Amino acid sequence: MKLKKLFKKAENFLDSDERSRKEKKKCIKHVLKKLRKYENEINEQIKDESSEESIKHLKKRIALTHAQRRKGMNLLKSLK
Repeated sequence: MKLKKLFKKAENFLDSDERSRKEKKKCIKHVLKKLRKYENEINEQIKDESSEESIKHLKKRIALTHAQRRKGMNLLKSLK
């Protein structure tokens, strides 16, 4: 009986890294989806804008969002 409990405790301890990695992956995927949606919304705003300054500002926001998505995707790949 004691041996089974020890094995169970050891298994839970060793699986904690796996569990935390899965939670991080899930969270990163959620954030990436939000960033993609935000980037698409800004692209739609650009189509409606006529001012060059506004378009330039929105393009900077798209570039920043895209860079953050790229970082997130690289982090997601490193977690696999």
